[in-house]
Amino acid sequence: MMIRQALPADMAEAYAIETMSYPPEAAASLEAFDYRLQTFGRYFKVAEHDGRVVGIANAVRLSHENLADEEMKQIGASDPDGQFLCVLTVAVHPDYRGSGLGARLMRALLEQADAGGLEAVLLLCEKHLISFYERLGFRYIRSSASEHGGIAWHEMKRDCV
Repeated sequence: MMIRQALPADMAEAYAIETMSYPPEAAASLEAFDYRLQTFGRYFKVAEHDGRVVGIANAVRLSHENLADEEMKQIGASDPDGQFLCVLTVAVHPDYRGSGLGARLMRALLEQADAGGLEAVLLLCEKHLISFYERLGFRYIRSSASEHGGIAWHEMKRDCV
């Protein structure tokens, strides 16, 4: 299993994993994936196994910590010079869930944020994933005001080292 930067040729498989992992109201669009790859490609990771994309993680940089701002999920709302890395997607193909692949993808982003001198990594997650992110060094901030996709989200933060 190899973790690497995503390529344009990976987008169809990456998008398929996104739509398998999130309800339609919460899943990013293919257009959003293309934007993330073009603008923040260094923060778009894929896990590849036997030539197939089986996991994805992507993030954008922000200049603020307001994760309830629905605008941050829109194309062009990020800040390439922002001091915060906001994780937008961590998703693993159903056949590979429970294998530790999500944690490996997250660690790749965290190592990059630490090495890049960023202030912190932020994310929104569902309640059942809070302990997963705590094991990766995140701390719980609060129940989020975001209602993206009709889901109850929770804000998490990990300071960079």
